[in-house]
Amino acid sequence: MAKKQDEKLMLAEQILEVRHVPSGSFLDVRGYVADYVRESGFLPHWKIDTNVVAFRDKPDKVQKEGAFAGYRSAGYFVYDPETRNLFVDRAGLFWRTIQKNQHYKLPALERFGARTKVFLPSEKTFDEINSDVYRIFYTDRAREVIGGKEKDVHFTIELQEQDFDVRVGGGPIHKGEVGRYLSFESKQFEKAGFFVDLDFYRTTELTHEDIPKLLRAAVDLTWSKVERLAAAIGV
Repeated sequence: MAKKQDEKLMLAEQILEVRHVPSGSFLDVRGYVADYVRESGFLPHWKIDTNVVAFRDKPDKVQKEGAFAGYRSAGYFVYDPETRNLFVDRAGLFWRTIQKNQHYKLPALERFGARTKVFLPSEKTFDEINSDVYRIFYTDRAREVIGGKEKDVHFTIELQEQDFDVRVGGGPIHKGEVGRYLSFESKQFEKAGFFVDLDFYRTTELTHEDIPKLLRAAVDLTWSKVERLAAAIGV
């Protein structure tokens, strides 16, 4: 992700998934939906599978962004977006495109989810980051109870915030390790750093019109949490 002068370098992978009641009619119009999205100019390439149409930016694979529409869900994802607004803007555009299609009607919604996985490369060593993560999330009393010397500290926390349930997980990352968690490549992956995975979701009182607003709120909260974690851990 490109950064402004006062922003930290963060490499992210983001996905919007909206699950809905199964749509049998979708299975009869997959080809029409594929052509409709391509002709809209959103993404140029598609592949039709049994239950889903997958869209992508390159003929053979996703390089930067992709999307999908299926009988149970629709969504959009992006690898290493250049700005923090790109995901919200493009995901919102895809959602509006799918809503406007004349081939099938999106059924009632069951779950909204906006997930962001972020790697913050650091000049610190893995052991230094690990110690800082422990300092933030655990106590000296925990060390006494557990015993031993912590080698690799990770955390998972489930929260409720505003209109969302939230699952936050993360921890220090060894040099060359983050490629196991992200679907793209970067020279920055050669560094140690801090990895955090934030999943904002909601399963009640969902309307089709609310999705762009929920997405904006979830992503704003996401970046706020990432910034506070980065500052506290010192990466």
